[in-house]
Formats: sequence, structure tokens, C-alpha cells
Amino acid sequence: MVLGPNPDINGFCSVIIFTPLDNLTPLDRVHFTYICLSLTIGLKLSNNKLVMDGKRQQILSAALGVFFKYGYKRVSMNEIAEAAGISRPGLYLHFSSKEEVFRAAILQFADGRIEEITKGLPSRKTIDEKVRYAFEIWAVQSFDLTRKSPEAKEISDSSYEFAREALDESYAKFESVLASILKGQAKSSGNKKALSAEKTAHILTSAVRGFKLVAKSAIELRQLIKDLLGFILAV
Repeated sequence: MVLGPNPDINGFCSVIIFTPLDNLTPLDRVHFTYICLSLTIGLKLSNNKLVMDGKRQQILSAALGVFFKYGYKRVSMNEIAEAAGISRPGLYLHFSSKEEVFRAAILQFADGRIEEITKGLPSRKTIDEKVRYAFEIWAVQSFDLTRKSPEAKEISDSSYEFAREALDESYAKFESVLASILKGQAKSSGNKKALSAEKTAHILTSAVRGFKLVAKSAIELRQLIKDLLGFILAV
């Protein structure tokens, strides 16, 4: 007897049987029934998870739009639910509070930028170009918006107050991307005393977070990053 899962379009499971059921022993029939039920339940759970994940992404995308439009403090769960096209009880099936939505939205926004960085890196040739591109997407592009929009600035400020763990996790992911780029620099330099790629990535990211506090425009921030990289990568 050979059994194999064969999912159909409804998410249920049929089983391909190469031996007639009449030839099965009572124990084999019990085993067969258990396998079929297990596969059916597993497929249903998998499909349900895909649906839940898709709805969750829909909610977070809508929430980001609402947060950027009104800031963090003025937004309610009702407004998030309305923007996502679901009921308030439906929203609570996915998130227990506005703070949880905000934290998840920050992670999704950061993941989107990291994905954009990753896709654009192959077209940049040198390590300097790759790192500058990464910071352009991560820090520079939204800098002027944050300075000029009270709502965007409030989101930035609120992330430290209500979503610090999510913010730190986002920066850790970005540093990981930087470190993967900088490992090429470490290998080519041959300097055994040079900082590791991970430490260099952390220093660069921390410095740029500080630059964002003193720069008056995206142009100035971009130049500060360029000067910093010229110093760090030359060592």
C-alpha cells in the first residue's frame, strides 16, 4: 500500500491508494483513516493560516496609512478597522490593542525597506555604493517628510515610547544587511585588527541615528553619511 497527499482546490485531502481497501487489515484501515484525517486537518490549518496572514498584512498596510495621515495618538482601533475594511471585533481577532498594531506596522514598514534594499544591492558595484544605497533607502528618503510633517514626526517619536522593541528589532535587521555587505570589505582589507563587519555595521547605524538629530535636511544627512563612510571604509 502506498499513500500520498493530494490536495484539491477546496483545501481538502484525497489519498491516492495503490492497493484495494478490501486487502487492508483492520489495523491498516485505522492507520489509513488516521493519515487521511491528519492530512485533511493539516491542509485546512495551513490554508487558514494563509488567510489569516493575508488579512493581517491588509490590516497593517491600512494602519500605516492611517498612522501617517493622523499620527499615532489620534488614531483609534475604530479608524484602523474602518481603513482595513473590517469590523472592530474582526480587528481584535488579529490584534489586542493599538500598540500591538503599531508595533507590527513598524516591523512591516521596516521589512519593506529592507526588501527594497536587498533588491537594489546587486546593481551597485562597490561596497561604498552598496552601503550608501542602503542608508539612502533606510534613513535619507523619509528624512524630510519626518521633519516637515508633524504626523510623521509623531510616529517617529512614538516608536521610541510605544514600540521600542519593534524599533530595535528593525534596526537589528538593517544592521544584519549592512554586515553582510561589509564582510567583503573586511576580507579585502586583510587587516586582522580591523573591527568585525557586525561591529562596523552597528557603529555606522548608531552614528546615522545621531546624524538624524542634527541634520537640517536630507541633503545634509546624505553628505554626513558620505563623509562617515569615506572615513570608516578607508580604515
